[in-house]
Amino acid sequence: MTDSLVSFSIVEISKYQKIYEMKEEFSYTESDYIENTRNTTVRGWVTSLLILFGLTCYIAIFWARLAKFLPSPYNQWNFLYEPLIGPWWINNVLLDQPIWVRIDVLWYLVCFISSMLIPIIFFVIRGRKLTDFGIGMLNKLGLRLTSIAIAASIPFGLWIQLSSLYPHELSVMYVLSLFNKIPEHFLILGILTAMMLPLRRLPNPVYLAPIEGSKGQKILRWLGVAQPMTRDSDKRLLAWFGLNWTSLFAIVVSGLVFFMIHLGRDNPVEVGLSLPGGILVSYITFRTHSIWHAIPAHWTLNLVPMGILYLLDKY
Repeated sequence: MTDSLVSFSIVEISKYQKIYEMKEEFSYTESDYIENTRNTTVRGWVTSLLILFGLTCYIAIFWARLAKFLPSPYNQWNFLYEPLIGPWWINNVLLDQPIWVRIDVLWYLVCFISSMLIPIIFFVIRGRKLTDFGIGMLNKLGLRLTSIAIAASIPFGLWIQLSSLYPHELSVMYVLSLFNKIPEHFLILGILTAMMLPLRRLPNPVYLAPIEGSKGQKILRWLGVAQPMTRDSDKRLLAWFGLNWTSLFAIVVSGLVFFMIHLGRDNPVEVGLSLPGGILVSYITFRTHSIWHAIPAHWTLNLVPMGILYLLDKY
């Protein structure tokens, strides 16, 4: 009797240890763990569209470069905060710094407050977990996708730099500006993507099929694609990427808003690449439940090509 109880306990401990390890690796594979990411009701879709409209208007308040294409006098509304606090800030803060530094610092603060601090306060008051919107831990799938995204971002970053009439120069202020990408990813790629899903949060854990099959399939499964149909799927092609119509809608509209905030910039190559780039980083955020995996690739896109061109020019 004692031996049977010991054996039973060992089996139970092993089972729960296995489940814990699966959770740590973000690799639940059983259907009971697959979350619903499909909008199946009219009410769900209407709610998503209303949230999309509201968030887009909110983002346009402080990211409105597109306004300069409007007819006069509306083309003077570049960023809403400029006529409100811009003159006071320029005349009273950081007076020992050049005016462009004062304007850049103001933009960084407004972006951080509007894109990160205000949403965080709102969700904390609402009792929501910040991990539901991408402030999650790194995971294996994300690290794999990050390495590929970083490698791919370098040639595209060089293309952007070489096509720019006014290429960025490597400076302390420019390096500091890269931290501005964190609130940008949080609001547009984390919150917006999550709020388009029926549970209004990113799926956790993401479904990952076992890495098995032919050598090619194992490589694709290792990258999180070549996924089978599940109870959350609606089309085979979308399921292959771990998506359905709702999640595809979420990452596409997130990418479109990401594209929107780049409209009005002087470099057409940068503007054009921001649409597929926005959809890609939104996809990575959705599949990894974290904004942190796409940010290093964004930093690489902006920083490494500039460093390469600087070294080539110097030596």
